[in-house]
Amino acid sequence: MLKKRPSTHFVTAHSCAQRWPRRTSLPSVFTAFVRGLQGERTPDADLFHDTWHGLRAALAGEIKKRGLWQSPPSYLGACGWESWGAETPQGSGAREQGALGELVADCYAFIFVDRLQSLKRQLEEKSDIEGLVLLNIRHFLHERQREHDPLGFRIFELLQTAVEEAVASGALHVLAGDKRIRNDTRLGFDPAAELPLSPPDLEPVVLRWNDELMPALLTANNRQQGAVVQQLRDRLLDLPRCGVEAFRFKDLLDPLKRDARGRWAALLADEKDGSITLSPQAPAPGRPGSAVESRQSFEHLTRCVSTSIDRMEADARTRSQLTTLWRYLRRQSEERLPSYRRLGQLLSIPRERLPVLFALLRHLVPRPR
Repeated sequence: MLKKRPSTHFVTAHSCAQRWPRRTSLPSVFTAFVRGLQGERTPDADLFHDTWHGLRAALAGEIKKRGLWQSPPSYLGACGWESWGAETPQGSGAREQGALGELVADCYAFIFVDRLQSLKRQLEEKSDIEGLVLLNIRHFLHERQREHDPLGFRIFELLQTAVEEAVASGALHVLAGDKRIRNDTRLGFDPAAELPLSPPDLEPVVLRWNDELMPALLTANNRQQGAVVQQLRDRLLDLPRCGVEAFRFKDLLDPLKRDARGRWAALLADEKDGSITLSPQAPAPGRPGSAVESRQSFEHLTRCVSTSIDRMEADARTRSQLTTLWRYLRRQSEERLPSYRRLGQLLSIPRERLPVLFALLRHLVPRPR
Protein backbone atom coordinates (compact mmCIF):
# COMPACT_ATOMS: atom_id res chain seq x y z
CA MET A 1 0.00 0.00 0.00
CA LEU A 2 1.24 3.45 -0.85
CA LYS A 3 2.59 5.15 2.26
CA LYS A 4 0.68 8.33 3.10
CA ARG A 5 2.84 11.09 4.44
CA PRO A 6 2.57 14.84 4.86
CA SER A 7 4.74 17.04 2.69
CA THR A 8 6.24 18.54 5.83
CA HIS A 9 5.74 17.49 9.43
CA PHE A 10 4.96 21.03 10.60
CA VAL A 11 3.06 23.12 8.07
CA THR A 12 0.48 20.47 7.14
CA ALA A 13 -0.21 19.55 10.76
CA HIS A 14 -3.66 21.13 11.05
CA SER A 15 -5.26 19.90 7.85
CA CYS A 16 -3.55 16.52 7.90
CA ALA A 17 -4.39 15.78 11.52
CA GLN A 18 -8.08 16.46 10.91
CA ARG A 19 -8.40 14.26 7.80
CA TRP A 20 -6.71 11.13 9.17
CA PRO A 21 -8.80 8.61 11.12
CA ARG A 22 -7.78 8.64 14.76
CA ARG A 23 -6.04 5.47 15.94
CA THR A 24 -5.65 4.13 19.43
CA SER A 25 -2.68 5.86 21.08
CA LEU A 26 0.46 3.77 21.04
CA PRO A 27 3.02 3.55 23.86
CA SER A 28 6.23 5.53 23.35
CA VAL A 29 4.76 7.25 20.30
CA PHE A 30 6.83 10.41 20.86
CA THR A 31 10.01 8.33 21.01
CA ALA A 32 9.15 6.54 17.77
CA PHE A 33 8.28 9.84 16.10
CA VAL A 34 11.58 11.53 16.95
CA ARG A 35 13.49 8.42 15.96
CA GLY A 36 11.72 8.60 12.60
CA LEU A 37 12.96 12.17 12.12
CA GLN A 38 16.64 11.22 12.09
CA GLY A 39 18.47 12.81 9.19
CA GLU A 40 16.20 14.40 6.60
CA ARG A 41 13.53 11.70 6.76
CA THR A 42 9.86 12.42 7.35
CA PRO A 43 7.95 9.75 9.29
CA ASP A 44 4.93 8.06 7.77
CA ALA A 45 1.61 9.80 8.24
CA ASP A 46 0.16 7.26 10.67
CA LEU A 47 3.01 7.86 13.11
CA PHE A 48 2.67 11.60 12.62
CA HIS A 49 -1.03 11.43 13.53
CA ASP A 50 -0.45 9.24 16.54
CA THR A 51 1.98 11.89 17.75
CA TRP A 52 -0.41 14.76 16.97
CA HIS A 53 -3.32 13.18 18.83
CA GLY A 54 -1.05 12.09 21.68
CA LEU A 55 0.15 15.67 22.03
CA ARG A 56 -3.43 16.94 21.93
CA ALA A 57 -4.52 14.54 24.67
CA ALA A 58 -1.52 15.38 26.86
CA LEU A 59 -2.14 19.12 26.46
CA ALA A 60 -5.82 18.79 27.34
CA GLY A 61 -4.97 16.76 30.42
CA GLU A 62 -2.37 19.25 31.61
CA ILE A 63 -4.71 22.22 31.01
CA LYS A 64 -7.34 20.53 33.18
CA LYS A 65 -4.76 19.79 35.88
CA ARG A 66 -3.89 23.46 35.97
CA GLY A 67 -7.54 24.42 36.38
CA LEU A 68 -7.57 26.32 33.08
CA TRP A 69 -10.09 24.23 31.12
CA GLN A 70 -12.98 26.47 32.17
CA SER A 71 -10.93 29.65 31.66
CA PRO A 72 -10.82 31.63 28.39
CA PRO A 73 -8.33 30.09 25.91
CA SER A 74 -6.75 33.55 25.64
CA TYR A 75 -5.11 32.87 29.01
CA LEU A 76 -2.82 30.52 27.07
CA GLY A 77 -2.51 32.66 23.97
CA ALA A 78 -5.31 31.07 21.89
CA CYS A 79 -7.16 34.30 21.16
CA GLY A 80 -10.57 34.71 19.52
CA TRP A 81 -12.16 31.62 21.03
CA GLU A 82 -15.00 31.59 23.54
CA SER A 83 -14.02 28.27 25.08
CA TRP A 84 -11.77 25.26 24.60
CA GLY A 85 -14.70 23.38 23.09
CA ALA A 86 -15.59 26.07 20.53
CA GLU A 87 -14.88 25.19 16.90
CA THR A 88 -15.28 28.59 15.25
CA PRO A 89 -13.35 31.74 16.21
CA GLN A 90 -15.42 34.74 17.17
CA GLY A 91 -16.17 36.76 14.05
CA SER A 92 -15.22 33.95 11.67
CA GLY A 93 -17.53 31.95 9.48
CA ALA A 94 -15.00 29.25 8.66
CA ARG A 95 -14.87 25.99 10.52
CA GLU A 96 -11.58 25.64 12.36
CA GLN A 97 -9.99 23.07 14.59
CA GLY A 98 -10.71 24.95 17.76
CA ALA A 99 -8.62 26.63 20.41
CA LEU A 100 -7.02 23.35 21.44
CA GLY A 101 -5.98 22.62 17.85
CA GLU A 102 -4.32 26.03 17.67
CA LEU A 103 -2.46 25.34 20.90
CA VAL A 104 -1.37 21.90 19.69
CA ALA A 105 0.23 23.50 16.62
CA ASP A 106 2.20 25.93 18.78
CA CYS A 107 3.19 23.19 21.23
CA TYR A 108 4.27 20.96 18.33
CA ALA A 109 6.63 23.70 17.13
CA PHE A 110 7.87 24.31 20.68
CA ILE A 111 8.83 20.64 21.12
CA PHE A 112 9.40 19.04 17.72
CA VAL A 113 10.88 22.03 15.88
CA ASP A 114 12.66 24.26 18.39
CA ARG A 115 13.92 21.38 20.56
CA LEU A 116 14.20 18.61 18.02
CA GLN A 117 17.99 18.44 18.07
CA SER A 118 18.00 18.13 21.88
CA LEU A 119 15.46 15.30 21.68
CA LYS A 120 17.60 13.52 19.11
CA ARG A 121 20.66 13.83 21.32
CA GLN A 122 18.71 12.37 24.23
CA LEU A 123 17.78 9.39 22.06
CA GLU A 124 21.47 8.68 21.56
CA GLU A 125 21.77 8.07 25.31
CA LYS A 126 18.29 6.84 26.24
CA SER A 127 15.85 4.37 24.73
CA ASP A 128 12.76 6.40 25.70
CA ILE A 129 12.08 10.16 25.76
CA GLU A 130 8.37 10.12 26.62
CA GLY A 131 9.01 11.70 30.01
CA LEU A 132 11.12 14.46 28.46
CA VAL A 133 8.38 15.32 25.95
CA LEU A 134 5.79 15.48 28.73
CA LEU A 135 8.12 17.75 30.70
CA ASN A 136 8.41 20.01 27.66
CA ILE A 137 4.61 20.15 27.44
CA ARG A 138 4.51 21.43 31.02
CA HIS A 139 7.24 23.97 30.25
CA PHE A 140 5.30 25.13 27.18
CA LEU A 141 2.13 25.75 29.18
CA HIS A 142 4.12 27.37 31.98
CA GLU A 143 5.59 29.90 29.54
CA ARG A 144 2.29 30.52 27.78
CA GLN A 145 0.42 31.23 31.01
CA ARG A 146 3.16 33.47 32.32
CA GLU A 147 3.05 35.46 29.07
CA HIS A 148 -0.70 35.62 28.44
CA ASP A 149 -2.17 35.45 31.96
CA PRO A 150 0.33 37.36 34.10
CA LEU A 151 -2.30 38.11 36.77
CA GLY A 152 -3.33 34.50 37.28
CA PHE A 153 0.25 33.30 37.05
CA ARG A 154 1.42 35.82 39.66
CA ILE A 155 -1.31 34.87 42.15
CA PHE A 156 -0.55 31.18 41.64
CA GLU A 157 3.15 31.72 42.40
CA LEU A 158 2.53 33.87 45.47
CA LEU A 159 -0.04 31.50 46.97
CA GLN A 160 2.10 28.48 46.10
CA THR A 161 5.06 30.04 47.92
CA ALA A 162 2.90 30.81 50.98
CA VAL A 163 1.65 27.19 51.07
CA GLU A 164 5.17 25.79 50.60
CA GLU A 165 6.42 27.86 53.54
CA ALA A 166 3.52 26.73 55.71
CA VAL A 167 4.21 23.07 54.80
CA ALA A 168 7.94 23.48 55.46
CA SER A 169 7.19 24.90 58.93
CA GLY A 170 4.96 21.93 59.78
CA ALA A 171 1.85 24.09 60.22
CA LEU A 172 0.25 22.64 57.07
CA HIS A 173 0.48 19.13 55.62
CA VAL A 174 0.19 17.62 52.15
CA LEU A 175 -2.49 14.93 52.49
CA ALA A 176 -2.55 13.70 48.90
CA GLY A 177 -1.85 14.76 45.34
CA ASP A 178 1.21 16.46 43.92
CA LYS A 179 3.70 17.41 46.63
CA ARG A 180 4.97 20.26 44.46
CA ILE A 181 1.70 22.10 45.30
CA ARG A 182 -0.54 22.04 42.25
CA ASN A 183 -4.28 22.36 41.74
CA ASP A 184 -4.97 18.79 42.83
CA THR A 185 -2.79 18.94 45.96
CA ARG A 186 -4.85 18.19 49.07
CA LEU A 187 -3.82 20.08 52.17
CA GLY A 188 -4.77 19.86 55.83
CA PHE A 189 -3.79 21.37 59.16
CA ASP A 190 -3.63 17.90 60.71
CA PRO A 191 -1.85 14.95 59.04
CA ALA A 192 -4.95 12.84 59.68
CA ALA A 193 -7.43 15.44 58.37
CA GLU A 194 -9.90 14.28 55.71
CA LEU A 195 -11.12 16.33 52.80
CA PRO A 196 -14.89 16.95 53.00
CA LEU A 197 -17.08 15.33 50.34
CA SER A 198 -17.99 18.73 48.90
CA PRO A 199 -15.28 21.41 48.47
CA PRO A 200 -15.36 24.14 51.12
CA ASP A 201 -16.78 27.46 50.00
CA LEU A 202 -13.80 29.76 50.40
CA GLU A 203 -15.24 32.66 48.40
CA PRO A 204 -16.32 34.69 51.48
CA VAL A 205 -12.93 34.09 53.09
CA VAL A 206 -11.08 35.26 49.99
CA LEU A 207 -13.21 38.40 49.75
CA ARG A 208 -12.05 39.42 53.23
CA TRP A 209 -8.44 38.61 52.35
CA ASN A 210 -8.46 40.78 49.24
CA ASP A 211 -9.99 43.70 51.12
CA GLU A 212 -6.53 44.05 52.65
CA LEU A 213 -4.26 42.38 50.10
CA MET A 214 -5.33 44.34 47.02
CA PRO A 215 -3.78 45.99 45.09
CA ALA A 216 -0.39 44.98 46.56
CA LEU A 217 -1.16 41.37 45.64
CA LEU A 218 -0.74 42.42 42.01
CA THR A 219 1.49 45.49 42.14
CA ALA A 220 4.19 44.64 44.71
CA ASN A 221 7.67 44.65 43.22
CA ASN A 222 10.22 41.91 43.84
CA ARG A 223 11.42 43.36 47.14
CA GLN A 224 7.85 43.77 48.41
CA GLN A 225 6.62 40.31 47.42
CA GLY A 226 8.09 38.71 50.52
CA ALA A 227 5.74 40.78 52.67
CA VAL A 228 2.76 39.79 50.49
CA VAL A 229 3.67 36.11 50.83
CA GLN A 230 3.87 36.53 54.60
CA GLN A 231 0.41 38.13 54.64
CA LEU A 232 -0.97 35.26 52.59
CA ARG A 233 0.66 32.71 54.89
CA ASP A 234 -0.77 34.38 58.02
CA ARG A 235 -4.26 34.29 56.54
CA LEU A 236 -3.78 30.73 55.37
CA LEU A 237 -2.91 29.57 58.87
CA ASP A 238 -6.05 31.29 60.15
CA LEU A 239 -8.34 29.06 58.07
CA PRO A 240 -9.09 26.61 60.95
CA ARG A 241 -10.79 29.49 62.78
CA CYS A 242 -13.13 29.70 59.78
CA GLY A 243 -13.94 26.01 60.13
CA VAL A 244 -11.64 24.86 57.31
CA GLU A 245 -9.48 21.88 58.31
CA ALA A 246 -8.66 20.53 54.83
CA PHE A 247 -8.91 21.77 51.24
CA ARG A 248 -7.50 21.39 47.76
CA PHE A 249 -5.08 24.05 46.57
CA LYS A 250 -7.51 24.72 43.72
CA ASP A 251 -10.31 25.42 46.19
CA LEU A 252 -8.40 28.43 47.45
CA LEU A 253 -6.60 29.49 44.28
CA ASP A 254 -9.64 29.74 41.98
CA PRO A 255 -11.74 32.14 44.08
CA LEU A 256 -8.63 34.17 44.91
CA LYS A 257 -7.87 34.66 41.21
CA ARG A 258 -11.50 35.28 40.32
CA ASP A 259 -11.97 37.98 42.93
CA ALA A 260 -8.61 39.61 42.19
CA ARG A 261 -9.44 39.79 38.48
CA GLY A 262 -12.75 41.46 39.23
CA ARG A 263 -11.17 44.02 41.54
CA TRP A 264 -8.34 44.71 39.11
CA ALA A 265 -10.76 45.29 36.25
CA ALA A 266 -12.74 47.69 38.44
CA LEU A 267 -9.56 49.47 39.44
CA LEU A 268 -8.59 50.04 35.81
CA ALA A 269 -12.01 50.94 34.43
CA ASP A 270 -12.96 54.54 33.92
CA GLU A 271 -16.60 54.71 35.01
CA LYS A 272 -17.36 57.58 32.64
CA ASP A 273 -16.76 55.94 29.30
CA GLY A 274 -15.70 52.38 30.11
CA SER A 275 -12.20 52.90 28.72
CA ILE A 276 -9.23 51.28 30.37
CA THR A 277 -6.90 53.55 32.31
CA LEU A 278 -4.26 53.06 34.96
CA SER A 279 -3.95 54.94 38.19
CA PRO A 280 -0.38 56.09 38.94
CA GLN A 281 -0.42 54.07 42.16
CA ALA A 282 -1.43 50.85 40.46
CA PRO A 283 0.65 49.93 37.41
CA ALA A 284 -0.54 46.73 35.77
CA PRO A 285 1.60 43.62 36.32
CA GLY A 286 4.03 43.28 33.49
CA ARG A 287 2.99 46.60 31.95
CA PRO A 288 5.93 48.17 30.07
CA GLY A 289 7.31 51.43 31.30
CA SER A 290 9.35 54.03 29.44
CA ALA A 291 10.93 51.30 27.30
CA VAL A 292 7.71 50.61 25.37
CA GLU A 293 8.82 52.41 22.26
CA SER A 294 12.24 50.73 22.38
CA ARG A 295 10.83 47.23 22.75
CA GLN A 296 8.30 47.74 20.00
CA SER A 297 10.64 49.47 17.61
CA PHE A 298 11.40 47.87 14.29
CA GLU A 299 15.10 47.78 15.11
CA HIS A 300 14.48 45.91 18.32
CA LEU A 301 12.18 43.46 16.55
CA THR A 302 14.74 42.67 13.86
CA ARG A 303 17.46 42.11 16.47
CA CYS A 304 15.22 39.78 18.48
CA VAL A 305 14.27 37.66 15.51
CA SER A 306 17.83 37.52 14.17
CA THR A 307 19.11 36.43 17.58
CA SER A 308 16.38 33.79 17.82
CA ILE A 309 17.34 32.40 14.43
CA ASP A 310 21.00 32.19 15.48
CA ARG A 311 20.13 30.38 18.71
CA MET A 312 17.39 28.03 17.51
CA GLU A 313 18.09 24.34 17.45
CA ALA A 314 17.90 23.57 13.74
CA ASP A 315 20.18 22.36 10.99
CA ALA A 316 22.51 24.82 9.29
CA ARG A 317 20.44 24.83 6.08
CA THR A 318 17.27 25.87 7.88
CA ARG A 319 19.03 28.64 9.83
CA SER A 320 20.68 29.94 6.63
CA GLN A 321 17.40 29.98 4.72
CA LEU A 322 15.59 31.64 7.63
CA THR A 323 18.26 34.35 7.77
CA THR A 324 17.99 34.94 4.02
CA LEU A 325 14.19 35.12 4.14
CA TRP A 326 14.19 37.40 7.21
CA ARG A 327 16.65 39.83 5.60
CA TYR A 328 14.45 39.99 2.52
CA LEU A 329 11.32 40.62 4.58
CA ARG A 330 13.06 43.43 6.48
CA ARG A 331 13.82 45.20 3.21
CA GLN A 332 10.36 44.57 1.74
CA SER A 333 8.34 45.20 4.90
CA GLU A 334 5.98 47.69 3.25
CA GLU A 335 5.56 45.96 -0.11
CA ARG A 336 3.35 43.09 -1.16
CA LEU A 337 5.23 39.82 -1.24
CA PRO A 338 5.60 37.95 -4.53
CA SER A 339 4.32 34.40 -4.98
CA TYR A 340 6.19 31.47 -3.42
CA ARG A 341 7.44 30.53 -6.87
CA ARG A 342 8.88 33.99 -7.54
CA LEU A 343 10.19 34.35 -3.98
CA GLY A 344 11.95 31.00 -4.24
CA GLN A 345 13.63 32.13 -7.45
CA LEU A 346 14.72 35.46 -5.94
CA LEU A 347 16.20 33.90 -2.78
CA SER A 348 17.42 30.59 -4.24
CA ILE A 349 15.23 28.69 -1.78
CA PRO A 350 13.14 25.71 -2.93
CA ARG A 351 9.52 26.81 -3.16
CA GLU A 352 8.29 23.87 -1.07
CA ARG A 353 10.52 25.03 1.81
CA LEU A 354 8.93 28.47 2.06
CA PRO A 355 5.74 27.48 3.97
CA VAL A 356 7.93 25.82 6.62
CA LEU A 357 10.20 28.85 6.88
CA PHE A 358 7.29 31.29 7.16
CA ALA A 359 5.74 29.12 9.88
CA LEU A 360 9.01 29.13 11.81
CA LEU A 361 9.35 32.91 11.48
CA ARG A 362 5.82 33.41 12.79
CA HIS A 363 6.84 31.34 15.79
CA LEU A 364 9.99 33.42 16.33
CA VAL A 365 8.46 36.90 16.01
CA PRO A 366 7.59 38.19 19.51
CA ARG A 367 3.84 38.34 20.12
CA PRO A 368 2.48 41.82 20.91
CA ARG A 369 1.26 42.22 24.48
